[in-house]
Amino acid sequence: MNESLAIGIDIGGTRIKAALVDMEGGISDEINEPSLVNNDYSEFLNQLVNLVSTYNHSVNQKLCQVLTPDTTPLLGVGLAVAGLMDEHQKTVIDSPNCTAIIDKPLAGDLNKRISIRTVMDNDASAMAIGEGLCGAARGSRHYIALTLGTGIGGAVISDGRLIRGVDGGGGELGHIPIDRRGPRCGCGSRGCIEAYLGRAGIRRYINRNLPQFKGIGMKALSETAHNGDETARSLFAYIGKTLGIAVAGLVDIFNPELVIIGGGISASAELIIEPLKEEVHKRAFKSYLKSLDIRPAKLGNWAGVIGAAAMLRKNVVML
Repeated sequence: MNESLAIGIDIGGTRIKAALVDMEGGISDEINEPSLVNNDYSEFLNQLVNLVSTYNHSVNQKLCQVLTPDTTPLLGVGLAVAGLMDEHQKTVIDSPNCTAIIDKPLAGDLNKRISIRTVMDNDASAMAIGEGLCGAARGSRHYIALTLGTGIGGAVISDGRLIRGVDGGGGELGHIPIDRRGPRCGCGSRGCIEAYLGRAGIRRYINRNLPQFKGIGMKALSETAHNGDETARSLFAYIGKTLGIAVAGLVDIFNPELVIIGGGISASAELIIEPLKEEVHKRAFKSYLKSLDIRPAKLGNWAGVIGAAAMLRKNVVML
């Protein structure tokens, strides 16, 4: 049995998460710290180098007793990035929430610094890979994954394959427009679902409609809602119903068997799922609803990390 490990790193606009990931998707040595991705590029690259360096001793310790002739001690580093990818150039070509890495050869530069194989993909694609490997979508070949955090990411899996588009950047589901007169989005357009349900959009909604919750974090609001506060629950109902408008369109287009909701807001997913389902059932083709399930992601905030590491494994051929 190959006991190889990989390093998975999930780069978000506000946080960066990393872990050692084994062949079954198990994680250890987790790191969750503020991201420097909106600082100077060299400063952020140094952050990644330091992250990888912290694992070297740990990898040696974990593998010293399990090495066999067919073991590769460290498969490499997988980066999951919140941004629009150019699959051919292996660069991030647009990212409202990760500005320092736009048009930078991040994977190549990191590889030069650490001399370890490095691959990179969109964070939502990585999340979908992770959930398909050992999470909520395991065994499914037709599913949509959505991540709610600083921004909103997405990926579509059709017949076991990731839909990428001509340039490899397909799946930017957070930038589906739902209102032509809606608020300005970080991508430059108006009325995108991210403009409503990204972190800034939710905060804007709270400030305008629920001023008593100004300055209160989403985790605390989730706990308040779980404790029965109807006003707090109304916030999550708004999130679910607004997201449901976009999801209904995706269901009509792709006819998936499963939609999974993850990302930083995944701890509140159960508050969102029922309003989301109600909205989808109002809007989507009734014939498609018979085979549709909508559920929270299983791997929580670590799905992107697991998926990033899984990109290094040749046997993950589903995508």
